[in-house]
Amino acid sequence: MPRRLRLQAAAALAALLLLPALAACGSDSSDNPDSSDNTTSSGGTTTPPSAGPDAVSFTGTVGKSIDAEWHHAVEAPKSTTVTTLVKGDGAEIASGDTVSTYLWIGNGTTQKVAYSDYTAGKPETIPNNGQLGELFTKLFENATYGSRVVAVTTAESLLGTSSGNPQLGIGGDDNLVVVADFVQKAPTSPTPTDTKAHDVPASRLPGVVSTGGVPTGMDWTGIEQPALTTPVQRATLKQGTGAVVKSTDTVTVNYLGETYQATKPFDESFSGQPYTQSLDGLIEGWKIGLTGVKVGSRVMLQIPPAYAYGAAGSGADIPGNATLWFVIDVVKTASS
Repeated sequence: MPRRLRLQAAAALAALLLLPALAACGSDSSDNPDSSDNTTSSGGTTTPPSAGPDAVSFTGTVGKSIDAEWHHAVEAPKSTTVTTLVKGDGAEIASGDTVSTYLWIGNGTTQKVAYSDYTAGKPETIPNNGQLGELFTKLFENATYGSRVVAVTTAESLLGTSSGNPQLGIGGDDNLVVVADFVQKAPTSPTPTDTKAHDVPASRLPGVVSTGGVPTGMDWTGIEQPALTTPVQRATLKQGTGAVVKSTDTVTVNYLGETYQATKPFDESFSGQPYTQSLDGLIEGWKIGLTGVKVGSRVMLQIPPAYAYGAAGSGADIPGNATLWFVIDVVKTASS
């Protein structure tokens, strides 16, 4: 299931290929007098007036639910506007915080829900690091934990592209309403000692268990669990002779991944088809570990949680703060 490798960033949206594009997006709401925080209620449930400024109103409790009532289509904003619907009574969200956030996206042109973390069943973990674009910078600005904040923007501003996102039913010219429920400060993983791939002997990492020459698992004999601050470890099991993978490349690989002392993989492609994806769209540990590897190589990577799925983990098979191991065959690479 290749979805396991995708960025979680910030997470359900990343799985939908939204947040990787947000790094390139921007809005100029700072000069717009309507972009100031206009608190319309306090406590747990939102009340009108609503976003757009009157196109849609919301009910539901922050962190529990959201329901939208559309009154008319959203007109194109001159710039992104941000409004506080619920002012939470928690501490102010600080720069550098990672925030457990329920996101909701409404298509103000079609008056339909495009995406909701409440439907997905879990919140995002979103860093307030200034790297997700002007929209998220404004959503976080002066916000407190427990708040519900809404932005009215355009598809191009959110997605960083004029082509929209057909998967979400968003056209390139559509106007969007984005609601962020800032529930609580999320736990974070320990920071590794550096961001490099450290080449180590194969004996330092698990062995590969194969059936008929095809990897089916890992041998954990003699392998101690590493500290969570251990940076990416890489063992070259077979040296290829092809092109060198660059950090901006799209790679085609076969892979198998396990957590520490697992009895079976949480994900693999050897029994199916090779997987192709840009390294920019995968967990950071793959980008670190595969950069500089030659096509035709087989490598074993040990990836700390900070460069994988962090404190949140992923599903039932990858717990929070889990170090991951991958055996990867690099089939080919192409410049993105």
